[in-house]
Amino acid sequence: MHRTGSQNFWLGPALLGLGLATVTGCAAMIAGPEGVHRSEQFASGNAPEPTVATTVLSCVAKALPYGSGDAYTAQFNVLARAAMPAPVPLSPAAASVLCNTIAASDRFHAYREPPPASASAIIRELAQATGAKSIAVPAMRLYARCEQNTKTVRDQTGATVATIQESGQTCGMDRWKDVGLFIFAADGTILYRSTKHAGMSSNPDPEPQMTAVLANIPATFSAPTGTAVAAAPASSPAMGAPAAAGATPAAYAALPPAPQGVGPQDPKVDSAIGEVNGKAPSDCKKWVKAMCRNPAIPDGNRLQMCGAYVSTINQLVKQQGAKAADACKSMMQSAPQ
Repeated sequence: MHRTGSQNFWLGPALLGLGLATVTGCAAMIAGPEGVHRSEQFASGNAPEPTVATTVLSCVAKALPYGSGDAYTAQFNVLARAAMPAPVPLSPAAASVLCNTIAASDRFHAYREPPPASASAIIRELAQATGAKSIAVPAMRLYARCEQNTKTVRDQTGATVATIQESGQTCGMDRWKDVGLFIFAADGTILYRSTKHAGMSSNPDPEPQMTAVLANIPATFSAPTGTAVAAAPASSPAMGAPAAAGATPAAYAALPPAPQGVGPQDPKVDSAIGEVNGKAPSDCKKWVKAMCRNPAIPDGNRLQMCGAYVSTINQLVKQQGAKAADACKSMMQSAPQ
C-alpha cells in the first residue's frame, strides 16, 4: 500500500510519496468522468500478449491511521487475482511514482496520453523484468475525511458555555473511493482505462465497483517469465529504509527465487496449502488448492505464489469471517480447473 504525503510535497520516498490536502470531505477532489476509455491505437481487440498484471496500486491518504486501507486493498487484490492471475508486486518506490501520476486524485478518471515520463519508465521496467508486451495495473485511491478538534467549556453546573477549536484534526476514511484498471503497452503508453467512483450511495463497500472495472478486461494474462517474482503482500508492506544516494530502486518487489522443480503435486505445495486458516469456508480452501496447483504457474515461483494466495485468504477470513464464502465462491468460477 502507498500512503499519501503532505499537502505540498507530492513525490517522496517509499510509502510517503503522494500528498493529499487535508479537507473536510473529499468529494470535490475526485475529478473527471468515470468509465471505459481506449486509446486510438487500441480501438478494439486485446492488449499485446503476453499481458502481466501487478498487485493493486493502493493510494491512501496519509491523514488516515496506518493500516486503514488494508481491508480494501486485500479485498481488491483477491478480486483482481481471480481476473488476472500471477500478479507482480509493485515496489514502494514504484507505487509512489504511480500514485503521483496515473492514479493522482485529479487524474484518476481523466484520460491522459501519453502518461508522464516517470510513470512510463516504471511500466517499461516492469515489462522488461517480466517479459510482458503489456502491463495491467489495478488501482485504488482512498480519501480521508477530517474534522477540526474541539473542546467543550462548561460552567460549574455542567452546562455548556462554549465550544472552542483546538489544534489538530481527527481523520477517518471518507466514503468516496476511486477504483480502476489501467493497461499499458510495453513502451509505457496507455492503452486502456476503466474507472469507477465508489461511495456515490450510502454503501461504503467498493466491491461492486471493483468487480465492474475487472469485468471484460481486453487482455489475456500470463505469469511473468523474467526476473520479477509474482507474489503479493496481504497487507501494508513495512516501511523500508531509503535507497542509497544515486540508487535506482526496482519497479517490482523482487523476492528470492523458489527452489527449482516444485511442481503442482509436490509435498511442499501441500504443506503451504495446509497453512490456510482452518475456519476458512470450503470454497476458499478449494480456491487456494486450485491456484497453488495451477500448472500455468512457473515451478520456480510456485511456493512464493502459493504462500501469497494463502496469506490473502487468511486475511480475508480474518476480516470477513463466514462472509468470505461469497467472495471465494465468485473466485472459484474463474479458478483453473
